[in-house]
Amino acid sequence: MHERLEMLIRKNSCHFACAPGIDSVRSRFGLYCGLVLLVILAPANPAGADLLLGIKAGSMDVDMPTTENPTNMAVHVGFQLDNQRADISLIGEVNRTVSKGEARGGGELEFESEAIFLRVRTTSSLFVSLRGGIVQDKIIVDGDSRADDGFLLGGGIGVVSGRTRIELEYTSIAGDANFLSLNIEF
Repeated sequence: MHERLEMLIRKNSCHFACAPGIDSVRSRFGLYCGLVLLVILAPANPAGADLLLGIKAGSMDVDMPTTENPTNMAVHVGFQLDNQRADISLIGEVNRTVSKGEARGGGELEFESEAIFLRVRTTSSLFVSLRGGIVQDKIIVDGDSRADDGFLLGGGIGVVSGRTRIELEYTSIAGDANFLSLNIEF
């Protein structure tokens, strides 16, 4: 099975390391430390920062041949610093498959990621946001997996109602997947 996953990835020019090496381990450790730090500091609420919590769900378009894309859900926690022109947030996010997709040629397809990113959002009731950061992701086909480190880039548009924000987002995850999702944030 591992050979089949490797062949599918090579055939579709995905960029993966053959096996997680020391740099991948360090990067994953750093990412987890950052996520843990966000969770630990969340109750402290640094001066002038608002705590934000969010959940999103949508279709994950994985960069390999599929007959059906997986559906993923992500949760995030972070801090938002408000100013008159834009809100700037530091966010940690964990993304998991809730409904498996299917790889072409058979096999259940899942996608997982953990990320830390900076987001800039306009302050009007109809807003635009841009995000960028680091991500660790994993493509899983029938239990065989390939991990990758990279960058997360994305954007969205949304509306504010009280303290709740609803946003349609598009995010490119390390060139390995594209996530189109609906985000609700408090």
